[in-house]
Parts: sequence; C-alpha cells; structure tokens
Amino acid sequence: MIALAACQGSSAPVTTPTGPVPTPTTSAPTTSAPTATSAPEATTGPTPTSPAAVARAVVDGLRAFAGDASRTLRVTFTGVSRHAADTLVVEGVLDVAGEDASVTATFEFPRGTGAVDYRRIGSRDWIRVDRGRWTALEVPDETAVVDVFAGTNDGTRLQYLGPVPGSADRFEVELTGMILHPVLIPAGNLTDEKVTRTKVVLVTDEIGRPVSGTWTMRGQGRVSGQLQEIAIDLELAFSRLGEPVRIVAP
Repeated sequence: MIALAACQGSSAPVTTPTGPVPTPTTSAPTTSAPTATSAPEATTGPTPTSPAAVARAVVDGLRAFAGDASRTLRVTFTGVSRHAADTLVVEGVLDVAGEDASVTATFEFPRGTGAVDYRRIGSRDWIRVDRGRWTALEVPDETAVVDVFAGTNDGTRLQYLGPVPGSADRFEVELTGMILHPVLIPAGNLTDEKVTRTKVVLVTDEIGRPVSGTWTMRGQGRVSGQLQEIAIDLELAFSRLGEPVRIVAP
C-alpha cells in the first residue's frame, strides 16, 4: 500500500253514535310547527396536518432555501477520509454566500497535519496548502468543489425520509451534494481525484431549513501513481443561516 503524504300505531276503538247524525264539517288540517334542532357546534383548535402535507412543506422549503441566490450558511464538519493505507481525521468549516464559497480544513496524517484553504468567487476557484501561496484550482472532473444541495436542482436525488424518531419538529431528507471534494486533500502525492457518488442526509426543521446531517463521498485518485479508492464520511452542523457571511477572493 502507498501512504498519502501530508501537504412517517295502534288504532282507537270504533263507537256508533245515537240520535241525529251531525253534518260533518270540513276543517283544515292542523299543521304542527316543526321542532327546532340545534346546529352542530363548531370545532376549535388546529386541524391535524397530514404526513403528506408535512413532507411537501419540508421538501418545498428546502428547495426554496437552496435555490435562493442570496442564501448564506455555515457548515462545521468533522469525520474521516479513508484511503488504501491511511485514515485521515478531518475537521473544518464551509461558508456559503450565494454562489460563493470558502473552505478551511485540516487533515491529520500518520506523520503530520495538513491544512487547506479554498475559495470560490463566481466561476473562479483558488486553493492554498499549509498557508502557502494561493493558486488557481483546476478540478480534475466536472463535479463542483462545493455544491451542498445539488440534488434539489440537478435531478440526481432528493427524497423525504420522514420525521426523526423522538423529535416532533425535525425531519430527514436525502439528496446528493458536495461538501469536501477530494481535490482539497492536501497530499502532495495525490492526483487525478474523481467523485463516484455522494450522499447527504439532512436533518431539517418543519420548513426545510437544514440543522445537521451526514455526508458521504466515494471516489478515487492516484497516490504516487497507483489508483486507489477514496471514502470521506463527515458529520455536519449548520449555523448562520441567513446571517451575513463574507467571502472574499484571495
């Protein structure tokens, strides 16, 4: 193995009268007044919401948030990046402001720590390793380096999973998305990084705003020329939704 180098009715009786028989008179039938009935009482209190309505509100809310060109958020992440020979501990912060993004992350290698910073402003990407010089970033495949809610707009995957057990106001949604592209792993001998699949399981509130979640990525790359699998698994915590987030070009 080649190691990475840090860098849900009865009738009445009849009688016969005696004496003259009176001439019968005709009288109008008596009509009895109808008996009034009470109108049903109006019910009070909220109408229970159907599971389908809840699901629609969550998914529509998430789509709206993800599609808002002025959205802002912060994702704090921790986890591991596994390779053929090494498992790297990862932690970092992703900031998003509209289409712009910023990532700061550290990777614990067996023989040291590597740090990486990334910026995207418009259509331009930059990267620097270990606080070194910023350089333009060329992504080796067509996957975006950062696209947290990709499944809400690209048709790949967006599925409502249901309420979180034990939580009346938390719901799960699965989708595809990019949090940390392997191109950001600061290993000098890692090249040709490609993404095979991604999965984000978000925990949201009742209107689809993300609260927390998990992210997994499966891909590959060449470590010192040898093709190897790359697996990244992260725990996500969301904050600063709608708050000012400033991202500037390096």
